[in-house]
Amino acid sequence: MPIHCLRYDDLCAYSDRALEAGLIDLLLRTRIPCTFGVIPFACDPASLLADGEVKLIPLTREKADLLKPLLAAGLAEVALHGYSHLALAPIRGHHEFSPRMPKETQRRLIRRGRDHLENLFGLQVRFFVPPWNYISPATIEILHEEGLLLSAGFTNQSPGIPHFPCTVAPTQTARALRMARRWGAGADGIGTLLHDYDFSESNLGISDLTLPMFEQMIRDWQQTPGVRFQLIADALREKPTDDAGRESENARLRNALRRSRLGRRLFPLAELVYWETTTAGRLAAKMKYLP
Repeated sequence: MPIHCLRYDDLCAYSDRALEAGLIDLLLRTRIPCTFGVIPFACDPASLLADGEVKLIPLTREKADLLKPLLAAGLAEVALHGYSHLALAPIRGHHEFSPRMPKETQRRLIRRGRDHLENLFGLQVRFFVPPWNYISPATIEILHEEGLLLSAGFTNQSPGIPHFPCTVAPTQTARALRMARRWGAGADGIGTLLHDYDFSESNLGISDLTLPMFEQMIRDWQQTPGVRFQLIADALREKPTDDAGRESENARLRNALRRSRLGRRLFPLAELVYWETTTAGRLAAKMKYLP
């Protein structure tokens, strides 16, 4: 039975309160669980654009209270989404949690950010979501030492800690669920990733998807037979995904799909599913015979 997890990133002090309140109401109506990647100390865009100054503004208790109804219903969990989500020059490694950031500096940022969120929400923060999926070996060591789980993009090697990738766009989710339902043999994972710019209500001019349209999408997902909708922590608790074989077999499948035009036609969106180890290996083996 496929497992679906939903993650919404970038909730912070300056994020769109009206949009997020509407999304939370929608999730309560549809009873869909969601992991929220929360930025504890966000870069203030007003100061940056008006004065050219980088100022960090902490998440407020008032903003954190938006999640209270979902948390009380067991339909939400809070993940630490970096420290300030700031990058000066990513190609040069000038960003949070890059290999150029000293390990103990990274640890201080993770601890400060986690402590701030735990004080606001009154709960234990168990997840780390790296901004832009940038993460270094030192970061992985810290997460392991601090007892944090991981939700990022796909990797080509096991991070060594429980991990559930979220990479699927909302418009691709229904097809990915059907793909997992057809070819999967167990707890294959589909992680849908949301940001404010995925919705027209953000007024950013990037997407035409409205909250009512998204609600209908969710109800369509719920009609897919056999799919379980879970928080990431529950999915990992049921079947921890720190299996190096699973990471490597999924990476092998994605590489095989890139080489096979026919494979991409026969297995559309297969690269978006986090397959169990045996299923990923079986599908990758099929690619050898497809041009």
